[in-house]
Amino acid sequence: LKTIAFMRSMEVELVPKKKALELAYPFKRRIGQMAHSFDSVFSFFLPEFVPTGKPGAASLRSPEAMLVDMPKITGLINGLYSTIKYGVSACNDGFGETSSKPCKEGDFSNAVAKLSYEPSSGDADTIVSELATLLTSGRLSAANKQVIKEAYSSMTDTAAALRLAQQLIISSPEFHTSNTVQMNGESRTIPTNPEPSGVPYKALIFVMLQGGADSFNMLIPHTCSSKDMYKEYSDMRGSIAISPKTSLLEIDSSDSDQVCESFGMHPKLSAAHQLYNDGDLVWFANAGVLYRPVDKNNYKKGAKSALFAHNSMQREVQRIDPDKTDVETGVLGRLSDALISQQKFSVEKYNIYKGSQSLDGHHGSQPFIVDAEGIPEINRNPSITNMKDIVKSMNQATESDSGVFADLFADLFLNSLHDNELLTSALSNAHISTAFRDDSLGKAFEMVAKIISTRELRGVDRDIFFIPHSNWDAHNKVLWNLNTNLESLDKAIGAFSKDMKAKSLWDSTTIIQSSEFGRSLEPNGGDGTDHAWGGNYMMMGGSVKGGKIHGKYPATLTTDGPDILERGRIIPTMSWEEIMGPVAEWAGVSPDSIVDVCPNIKAFEPVRMSVTDLFE
Repeated sequence: LKTIAFMRSMEVELVPKKKALELAYPFKRRIGQMAHSFDSVFSFFLPEFVPTGKPGAASLRSPEAMLVDMPKITGLINGLYSTIKYGVSACNDGFGETSSKPCKEGDFSNAVAKLSYEPSSGDADTIVSELATLLTSGRLSAANKQVIKEAYSSMTDTAAALRLAQQLIISSPEFHTSNTVQMNGESRTIPTNPEPSGVPYKALIFVMLQGGADSFNMLIPHTCSSKDMYKEYSDMRGSIAISPKTSLLEIDSSDSDQVCESFGMHPKLSAAHQLYNDGDLVWFANAGVLYRPVDKNNYKKGAKSALFAHNSMQREVQRIDPDKTDVETGVLGRLSDALISQQKFSVEKYNIYKGSQSLDGHHGSQPFIVDAEGIPEINRNPSITNMKDIVKSMNQATESDSGVFADLFADLFLNSLHDNELLTSALSNAHISTAFRDDSLGKAFEMVAKIISTRELRGVDRDIFFIPHSNWDAHNKVLWNLNTNLESLDKAIGAFSKDMKAKSLWDSTTIIQSSEFGRSLEPNGGDGTDHAWGGNYMMMGGSVKGGKIHGKYPATLTTDGPDILERGRIIPTMSWEEIMGPVAEWAGVSPDSIVDVCPNIKAFEPVRMSVTDLFE
């Protein structure tokens, strides 16, 4: 809506011989929204989202703030700047489809449309006032008006001066929010990176399969001496069972204290299967969000979240804090806090594609948000050499009674400018030794590999990554869904492990695969499955003590089983606290501080797994 409002206010019009204004295909990926392109039933954001900064401190909700991150700020600002300077084209990451000719500011020969607004006067006061009315409904502060008037007056070319004034107004917090702004004259504080401590480097990667992965079709009973568990599985799953049995990738579980001597992995998990056999991958059987151990009789009383709901369960997996001891943080953020405050490590956190609560913490810099396509530079060809300094002066710190959402945008915008410059510089030196698949997970893991390759340039001891991947909500055609998604996941894991091994970094890397919940064992009427609870998850890496299945795979898969609810919804018997506690210790958190990372871990004492159970 902001983009459309800007184009209408500045009187966008088609160039001759063009019949429609066509925007670039990845438009939603650039700015976070596009008509008729919702990510899920929750639209583009969650209604309960609480941002950082002053709005968060005031416990204010701001769903749209979910989209105000570095990649999307970069995409929006570059697109609007490009529209002003070149028309709607692909020039300098613009919103258009193509740019067949060299891009030159003021030349609209590449454009399908251009802005036709003309001010009523050539006077700087009149022009800035008109633009402020059209683009900020008159909210533009006197201080920012003066900055823009001075910049306008410094140009000798009136057309170029108008373009500059338009760019500066859309760089103001008043344009991006409905607040008024009162700046206090002080520059905003931009976090600086701490010096590395010199400890051996480690990277932790948390992969969230959003939608609820059908993980009981990922880890399947194979050979079981006590009874024919595969038949029980097949009878329960009916048309959605993975068959024939010979298609499964068999793994030995004879020393894992499970109901079966061997299990089968999904046929599409060939790279993960090899990692298991190589001793680099473990399974966690029937894990999930838990407040305390529960059974059929008390599970409703023992729940502190809305079971079977996407938003609440995704949030709980990212928090792992059912008592809400610190609602502003996630489990990876608290892990980072412990490493920074207690071990004095230099830690950086990266969300791939979009933000997550998992990485939110109190210490160190805010998590970077990186698009897997790469990081285009913000305003690659500025209209004047000191434009970045002018933009910074328009987004200074504000008074206490200034609009909190304007303050939030200004803070995020300037941090994005800083992060963009830092990461574009670092990634220009990144080296990848392996070809990754050209899909969302392949690109995400490739970006992680690139960032890891710059660890020495960035001076970090620890990198923590969060990779979300959607489209696992298979209410129909679950077999097709798993074939497609698991092949993508497996190819990404295979390429990434190969690249890390080539760089002698595989032993320093751990990947955890998760999902908000598993799915019902019984199929629904559309050859799909519905929301459930417990699921099976993988962890892999060169330091992982692999070739084992931890936890307890259900000994009975029918509803007669002690952990099986109606329609084959399985009560988890392993908590995420039991998994993340040892992972935090592997990352460097002291044993006494694990409770700071997983505040509810004592509810599961004695904890079944130690760091030496999971890692070499």
